[in-house]
Amino acid sequence: MPAASATAWHETHVESLLVRAWSIAHTASGHCLLSNRAGKLRLLVPPSFEGALDEMRTGRSVTIEPSAETPDAMVEIVFEDGSETPFAIAQPRCLIDGTLGRALFVPFTVWTTAGKQMTLRADVLL
Repeated sequence: MPAASATAWHETHVESLLVRAWSIAHTASGHCLLSNRAGKLRLLVPPSFEGALDEMRTGRSVTIEPSAETPDAMVEIVFEDGSETPFAIAQPRCLIDGTLGRALFVPFTVWTTAGKQMTLRADVLL
């Protein structure tokens, strides 16, 4: 197997394991989980929140920024669609796997228990 194929297989396998482990632990809670591993952001969406996928798909990119109301406890995941009122998720910091720091053009994927739903790029403004 060529090195590029092996790397792609490994990344897909790791993401699949991450989604399976998360689905077992968090599906019942109804909360999304934001994972920051290996320089990639993954938003894991439980079945109870899958109705928001259509709104997420309107975004051309994502901005992750401190919450205006509770910046120490929450971040806003904003799906930038060019409008004045883009779709946003208030994400508790306790449901972020890994550390977040300021970064631009980070790969951002959205996952459900059915697999990867979309790929965008994210700017982290923390």
